[in-house]
Amino acid sequence: MIEVDLPVDRYTSETVYANVATAVPAVNSVYALMAHQGQFSGPFAGVSLYLGLISDDIINVEYAQAENQNIYDGSGDYFPGYFWKFVYKDIIYQVHSSLEGVNKSSTLPVRAKQILSGELKFTRAWLYFLLVNLYGDVPLVLSTDFKVNSIMSRTPKDQVYDQIITDLLEAQTLLEDNFLEKDLVNTGIERIRPNKAAAAALLARVYLYKGKWQEAEAEASKVITNSNYELLSNLDEVFLKNSKETILALQPSLVNPDGVNSPEGAWPITPDGGNDPNYVISPFLLNTFEVDDQRKLHWISSTESGRIFTYKYKQGSRTMESKEYTVVFRLAEQFLIRAEARAMQGKLTGENSAVSDINVIRNRAGLANSVASTEQEILVAIDKERQTELFMEWGDRWLNMKRRGTVDDVMSVVTPEKGGVWEPYKALFPIPWDEFMYNPGLAGHQNPGYTER
Repeated sequence: MIEVDLPVDRYTSETVYANVATAVPAVNSVYALMAHQGQFSGPFAGVSLYLGLISDDIINVEYAQAENQNIYDGSGDYFPGYFWKFVYKDIIYQVHSSLEGVNKSSTLPVRAKQILSGELKFTRAWLYFLLVNLYGDVPLVLSTDFKVNSIMSRTPKDQVYDQIITDLLEAQTLLEDNFLEKDLVNTGIERIRPNKAAAAALLARVYLYKGKWQEAEAEASKVITNSNYELLSNLDEVFLKNSKETILALQPSLVNPDGVNSPEGAWPITPDGGNDPNYVISPFLLNTFEVDDQRKLHWISSTESGRIFTYKYKQGSRTMESKEYTVVFRLAEQFLIRAEARAMQGKLTGENSAVSDINVIRNRAGLANSVASTEQEILVAIDKERQTELFMEWGDRWLNMKRRGTVDDVMSVVTPEKGGVWEPYKALFPIPWDEFMYNPGLAGHQNPGYTER
């Protein structure tokens, strides 16, 4: 009898996900996509850079690429359309392909299936968190079924959030507390795979965005009280690979052709080390730092020509040994989440209060305790600490301004300084024009202020 080769889809499902040795690299490809594709977190670009340009974090000094200038001054349909395409057609598709392969496997050990499923559900939740906060209502794609996905309309934001919460709650039950090696059994030191704490950290953020204060406090406390994590007193060590402050990070590739270690290191520090940075700290951010704030000393630097730039990451070029990974979630944010959640529950001052959490962050930065005492004063203090602690980290400033309802007040001042004009509709980004050609389910549902062309 002549043996016929298996179809590609069966080969992938039955072979790649047959055992841990091949299934783990398949799932790792999702993380590699996120770490090195320009529109997500790739060299010289990515979410942190784009949202830093849109907000008041940084200034575009001289980068000639038109799309970056459009992002910076808010002109035209200004957010790159291929971010939407890349997240949906590359990352989310690969997440679902892997999730389906893992679930269908009859030979993959049960515990390995649980862990990989948990990792993938966490990743899907994170991707949809970004999508709903950038675009509003988005198609809630949950499989690789092209017939369904190609005509899917936008799903209401609240329903997307429901799925995000479901995924994260399930991920917490499936994942381990520890940092696992690639065999998914032994404990290691690399903080590059999602675990229970990563799911709790994102869930705390999601609950904060949804106004579920008690739940946000509880999830943040899970991470804060976990002995695997601690705030580092040395600010120069916070962004080193596998620092105890890191909850989850993306690992640079050994074969990165661009010669950079991480996008965050590449923006201000070119691989050859010889050029001034194209992006500098904005005066709006710079003026937010208090005089003795050690974050300004350790996380901001300047060139001989006087350009002041973000310097959280010190390694620009890729060497055989990477000293830094791209931090996705870190402990400091959890204190700020819990501070706000406590403030909104009336736990303003004293022990186990909003102010006590604010002071943890301030004291680490070399600052005195906060004098805020009323709810409004405390919320303003938290916003300020977010700005000076989390600047240029995954668009926290931009997303937080939108969540807190301050984006119009801030950007109506900032955007004219950039040479643009601010309009409230720009708080949401446009769905790419060609998506309306490919997906009839989107027709007539562009975000206000933009055209479907």
